[in-house]
Amino acid sequence: MMSGTIHGLSWFPQFPDKFVTWGQEIKLYERTQHDDNRRSALPNIAANFLATETRYQYARCVQPSYHKSRPIIAVGLGDGKVGICDFHETVDNSWEFTPRQQRMCLCLAWNEFDPNVLAIGHDRHRSDSCIAIWDIERGVPKDAVSFFGHSESAQSMCWDKNRRVLIAGVSQKQIKLFDLKQGNTTCQSIQTKMVHGLAVAPNGNYLCSYLDSVIMLWDLRLLDHPLKTIQSGKNHLQLSWCPTRTSLLTSLQRESPFITLYDIRSVDAESSREVYHVKRQLQPFQAKYYNTNKPPTLTSLSWHNNDYERALLLSEQGNILEIRLPLSLLTTYSNHKKLPLLPQRPLTIANSPTRQNSSQSNSSTSITCSSTLNSALNFEILDHSLTKEDLVEETYQRALSDYGLKTDLHVDSLPLTPYLKSVWLTLGNLYREERLTGLKSVLGINLGHTSEALMASSRIESRVLQWPDFINSNNLVCYRSEQRDVALKLCGWGNESDLERFVNGLCDNKEFSRAAMICVFHLKIVFACDMLSKAADLSRNSKDPHDASMFRIAAIALSSFNADRCNSTWRNQRSNANKQIQDAHLRAIFSFLTTENDNFDAVLTEEGISLADRVAFACKYLSESKLSDYVKQLIQKSIENGDLNGLLLTGESLDGINILQAYLDLTSDVQTVALIAINYFHREHFTDNRIQYWISSYLDDLNSWGLWEKRAELDIKIENLRTGTRTTRSVFLSCNFCGKSVSNALQEDVRMRSATTNINKLSSCPSCRKPLPRCSLCLLHMGTTLNISLPSDATHESLGWQSKPFSKWFSWCQTCRHGGHTEHMMQWFKQNSECPVSSCSCRCFDMDGTLPNDIADYS
Repeated sequence: MMSGTIHGLSWFPQFPDKFVTWGQEIKLYERTQHDDNRRSALPNIAANFLATETRYQYARCVQPSYHKSRPIIAVGLGDGKVGICDFHETVDNSWEFTPRQQRMCLCLAWNEFDPNVLAIGHDRHRSDSCIAIWDIERGVPKDAVSFFGHSESAQSMCWDKNRRVLIAGVSQKQIKLFDLKQGNTTCQSIQTKMVHGLAVAPNGNYLCSYLDSVIMLWDLRLLDHPLKTIQSGKNHLQLSWCPTRTSLLTSLQRESPFITLYDIRSVDAESSREVYHVKRQLQPFQAKYYNTNKPPTLTSLSWHNNDYERALLLSEQGNILEIRLPLSLLTTYSNHKKLPLLPQRPLTIANSPTRQNSSQSNSSTSITCSSTLNSALNFEILDHSLTKEDLVEETYQRALSDYGLKTDLHVDSLPLTPYLKSVWLTLGNLYREERLTGLKSVLGINLGHTSEALMASSRIESRVLQWPDFINSNNLVCYRSEQRDVALKLCGWGNESDLERFVNGLCDNKEFSRAAMICVFHLKIVFACDMLSKAADLSRNSKDPHDASMFRIAAIALSSFNADRCNSTWRNQRSNANKQIQDAHLRAIFSFLTTENDNFDAVLTEEGISLADRVAFACKYLSESKLSDYVKQLIQKSIENGDLNGLLLTGESLDGINILQAYLDLTSDVQTVALIAINYFHREHFTDNRIQYWISSYLDDLNSWGLWEKRAELDIKIENLRTGTRTTRSVFLSCNFCGKSVSNALQEDVRMRSATTNINKLSSCPSCRKPLPRCSLCLLHMGTTLNISLPSDATHESLGWQSKPFSKWFSWCQTCRHGGHTEHMMQWFKQNSECPVSSCSCRCFDMDGTLPNDIADYS
């Protein structure tokens, strides 16, 4: 954790390993290849401190230049002074610009193609210009500066990538384009309040800006009107384009822990200027970076100029983090075949690293993914054979299979990995009495002095287990209580009376080594030998001589275990043989048999055994204090490794949420974590922002794939989980002027009038009497009810969507907001592509993933 005095950071565009931070001090760092944070100048990434700039403190804005010779920055101060720094001890006062009238420096912008040209933006002064263009190569500022924007203020600036044009947002009301080749008098202006955060896309065609919570997208080739308006829930703090992806616009929002990603796409890349966007959100800081349960707020982001989708992030607490975008955010689906993606490949492929470690990098400036091992988003996909498309396709196929929607579906019928099948079976076994209660609560661990803890710790019995008669050995002590019996059942072991049935079931599933291990843990040595012999016979018949010989040798060794059990020679042979035994259950058998002084660490730390089996073993053989320490250790390890099996211990709790977040950080599988939370976590946990983020992200995925029915089913499932009773109406029509409900009046109107009435008109809002919208085709008002025959026993409560066929409902375009009766709109778009409103050229149906000819009869 840093001091919290850092206000911003930025990569140097021409130096791939160097970046600068500013705040109380301005410091230069170099990203290194080593991964030892103890030698690093920063806590979360490997970096060396190179230099500091002592002349300027509390910088208002800092901008790294495009010079290739050495790292140079421009520093803007609160009094308006601008200094040029190269982090050398020699001070050159000619590299300072002081405005004629003192006021704050608001923005800086270096020209990418002429690195010596710097644009400076100041606050308003009635007798001075707000924009100065300084050519630092010409020396003294007074001889090398041009001025623009008299008596105005410059909120933000950027340079056009195709021409020598400066784009500036001035006076909170205009965006002006100054063509430097044409002199000071040539200026094109756009009347808009969206003057903050000006940035040009890497392809040079698009310009973005914002005001509060609204982003405006412009086409620099035709600036007659905005290309796209994007509304957000929170006010924006920073906008930036990813330099290595032409279509990716990113936003940081005020008091938000998320990076918001907007993938800008074109309806028809050749003949149309219409665009739409796919929104994603990413929470980069893992739980281990939190000071509290609340994730840290992001304050600054800087994209690397060459490395594909690599960025530096700064949190409000001063933490600096290096990230790469996770694979699942690279959306590969389009809602409609007429909506192609804009180019997604890196613009600088030669210097762009791959997402996998490579030994072929021969450039010291080309950092591969191995240099970001300490990053919070160093993603290790569980199935390394999956490509980017495979991951999205797998998630898509699961959604089609009702994954997580219908609890009565058996996991074997779903396209899941063995790991996820095991997790869902464990959760299903753990979910009892409408609650996911973890073993930590069952065993009374960390409950303090409550009655539950006293009940859990009371009546713990210890008894001595007797080895079989042919084994002369020290006796073992095992522990038992009602709570431990419950824990054993939740782990799948059951009572000792059910041992034979349980083990036979494992043999039926061909889990012979696991069955033998559990028999040995219960001191049923002869039974275990029989299991291994049976496994050897079956393996020989299946033409697998390696497994057959291994099981046969294990059976012989186990049957010869006798009074020499504690002999050091036998133990040493076991230790050496364990290195060659591939089956973890067989290793655990011999580790258990050679235990000394009740030290079961070799069994408890055998990660090849399932967590449930290890916990069940601990419940049987560990004392109360050792069991408590072991469960806490497993929970912490599950959080660190993102292992969903740890939910067996935590249940629905804060630790359980941390495990889900760690799994998401590791795999990017937002679908699984969202569905686990929906199915097994009670509504009091939904106040955690992370769960809200998982669910909203997965719902966005379903929307982007056009799986509207799956989305609706999931919404219904969430609503049923949140409230005990369903509300009679969750969606209603509201007046656009007064905001009051029109639906109640419509419902009352239908109830009171005779069903034989041909047309029942409600053309205005019953509250404010303003007119309701009309259908674009038939011109009838929204809310006009057509002739409907209702059952005679229909009540006021039963009148809902059944009171009107779907074809008579109103639907509208989410882009232009024009619409009408669904039936009329379908008929129109079977023959036309543009909006039926004469003054609107929106291609409404191109925004949808369904063709009009494929629409079923909704009436």
